[in-house]
Amino acid sequence: MQTVGSAEPNQGNFPLPGISFSAMIPRKSINRIQLADLGREPFRIFFPAAVLAGIIGVGLWPLYFGHIVTLYPGLAHPRIMACGFFGGFIFGFLGTAMPRMLSARSFRLAEVIPLLLLHLATVAAFSVGAIFQGDVLFLLLLGAFATCVGLRFKQRKDLPPPGFVLLALAFLCIASGTILAIIEPYRDTDPSWIILQRLLSYQGFVLLPILGIGPFLLPRFFGLSAADQLPELLRPNAVWLRKAGVALLAGLLIIGSFFLEATGAFRSAYALRLAVTLVYFYLQMPFHRTPNAANALGACIRVSFAGILSGFLAVCLFPAYRVALLHLTLIGGFAVITVTVAIRVVFGHSGNLALVQRRNRWLILAVGMMLLGMATRITGDFWPKILASHYVYGAVLWIAGILLWSCFVLPKVLLADQG
Repeated sequence: MQTVGSAEPNQGNFPLPGISFSAMIPRKSINRIQLADLGREPFRIFFPAAVLAGIIGVGLWPLYFGHIVTLYPGLAHPRIMACGFFGGFIFGFLGTAMPRMLSARSFRLAEVIPLLLLHLATVAAFSVGAIFQGDVLFLLLLGAFATCVGLRFKQRKDLPPPGFVLLALAFLCIASGTILAIIEPYRDTDPSWIILQRLLSYQGFVLLPILGIGPFLLPRFFGLSAADQLPELLRPNAVWLRKAGVALLAGLLIIGSFFLEATGAFRSAYALRLAVTLVYFYLQMPFHRTPNAANALGACIRVSFAGILSGFLAVCLFPAYRVALLHLTLIGGFAVITVTVAIRVVFGHSGNLALVQRRNRWLILAVGMMLLGMATRITGDFWPKILASHYVYGAVLWIAGILLWSCFVLPKVLLADQG
């Protein structure tokens, strides 16, 4: 199977973590990107758009409690974070990586610009409380993106890693959740369906891609070979099918836990989700055999997996506080791993891959601020008298952390790696 980094040099390599190309990249080869690069490598515009969405989504809380806006962010905030923040990073990553994995042609600017406009319009609609319109726009975005990927799948000369079957399930989750949200005003919806809609959209859309991409990408953060690395294949062989079957089973069990939670069996649902995620991590991403993290990125990967699992465990033990405790998973897990992987993508495509081996204390500080904001936000739900102030403090700290991250990472999206 062709690796992501095996594209032609003039197409821009998608770097393989854990392999240093610093000696091969002379400084003179780093130039400003051209307009066409925004199409070939959509992360260059989707990552900044995702950060903007995250700032807006989290910033709604201090705006509300500061009496600057009157709209309560209860519906807008999670949608902006799932569809705008995480969605922006997912679209940017997959739009860049999938054509290379499939040995198909890259995205074109004429495709990426409409996708970006739909993404921005979705975030804008949610921000002003136009929830129904935002759901419709996001469903259009999902359909348009899936069409772009589907066209390249037909042209493929290689198969993606078998774990990527979880990406298909993730898009089915978010599409189903969005459709449930769209039809909700037109029927008397059972409360269990509302819970299911939120689980499919807010957890399934992010957790399943992490599990799907992880075996291929994350072991290289620790100098290990990818569990999903196979020879180039046009049609699946027995090994590919076996690995894909394991991934499919894990994904279906996680989705099954969503239906279980929707019935009110919170402890059982999170116990199942925790067990499946932990076993899949152990089998496909054996970090228990990795050396100690030698840099900030490796440390953040460890922190993120601890966050995902601890959030599930905490909700299993204290389901009455599940909304608050889930932020361990959403912020400490999903958000931390998202920004960490994004660093690899941006640095690798800008001729700065050697920088990931440095101490990068700024990343530790940025993630620390995000985690402190998370902890502040969680404590607000345990003491109602401080709820408003802690929501505000937590939001400000998280925004400060993502802004610090942005100062060191986002300027490099304007640099092209032509080495």
